[in-house]
Amino acid sequence: STELILQGISEIKSSIATMDKKLEAYAKRLGEVEHRVGNIEGSVLSLETTVQQLQEAVVKLQGKMDDLENRSHRCNLRLVGLPEGKEGRDPVSFLESWLPSLLNLPDLTNNLEVERAHRAFSPRTRNTDKPRMLLFKLLRYRDKETILRQAHKLGALTHNNKPVYIFPDVSAELFQKRKSFFGTKRLCKDLDIPFALLFPARLRIDFKGQRLFFTSPLDAENHIKMASLPEESPPSPKEQRPRPVSRRDGSSTTCP
Repeated sequence: STELILQGISEIKSSIATMDKKLEAYAKRLGEVEHRVGNIEGSVLSLETTVQQLQEAVVKLQGKMDDLENRSHRCNLRLVGLPEGKEGRDPVSFLESWLPSLLNLPDLTNNLEVERAHRAFSPRTRNTDKPRMLLFKLLRYRDKETILRQAHKLGALTHNNKPVYIFPDVSAELFQKRKSFFGTKRLCKDLDIPFALLFPARLRIDFKGQRLFFTSPLDAENHIKMASLPEESPPSPKEQRPRPVSRRDGSSTTCP
């Protein structure tokens, strides 16, 4: 029996020794894994920093690209509402003679120079009420500013009893930014607040004796709505008068 006990103890020691070796191996592998994870975490942190820097650089480059695109359009205008075919086969000559009379600008007669003009490249539709816009480039930036100022001054422009509109030609991104102020401009009109949408996309409002500028339509709307809330008036003397309160014993007192 003693031999059996000794044999059992020997087997247990052998098993423990084997387990110790395995634990050492596992500990070694775990140390290697922790080291690799640490390296990966460092690499991920470095990559996150690089990605953030690249994202910031992309935003700056997109802004510069959009600015360059709009600068290349600085002499361009969009004519909206002119029926298809009214410009004939020579839209340049048509615009040079038609625009001064439309805008009542005799000084531009025989002096307006249009470099090129064409309809938008979208397919022509059968709906005559929605003609494609006419894009044209002026030779002089000063003429473009004169046309825009006069169009704004005259307000509604018509050709053969149909409304026509003249807008600056801007990039698609800037167009969406300016379009986002549509609701804010409508709010200003409803409240009779003088406003102007400045280039590139900045709203100016004259509100309660202040001239304010906003680049975010949400900020502008929140400011207008908060400032338009009626001010709370102080309570009247009648409202401030103490009101009587009855007690259980039949007597009365006043409550402030």
